[in-house]
Amino acid sequence: MAQTSKATVAGVLDVVSGISGIVGAIPLFVLALVGSGLLGTLPPPEVRPLAFIPLALFLPLAILCFVSGIIAIAGGIAAFNRSKWGLAMAGSIAAVFGFFPLGIAAVVFTIIAEPEFRSVE
Repeated sequence: MAQTSKATVAGVLDVVSGISGIVGAIPLFVLALVGSGLLGTLPPPEVRPLAFIPLALFLPLAILCFVSGIIAIAGGIAAFNRSKWGLAMAGSIAAVFGFFPLGIAAVVFTIIAEPEFRSVE
């Protein structure tokens, strides 16, 4: 089968969305640490036990964004090389968490480009 640009477009969308997810994880991580630190320094003692709330809310989101960004970048590289369709599909699904519109487009392009992955193997 002739190679088209579908897998390349899916790879670009995956990588851009993955980078967006990694960059988006940084403010979430900072917000978790700074918010928890600020609540811990407030004078009323009844407020100090609430200091873990920003950490409990924003740290898992930061970790999810960072991990999904790494998976999206790895899937984008697999889509560029047309080597592993499963990894490219996982990367495009993870790209949805990084940047929603680009992630949806990456899923569509990866599904459409699936025959190109079979012809390489």
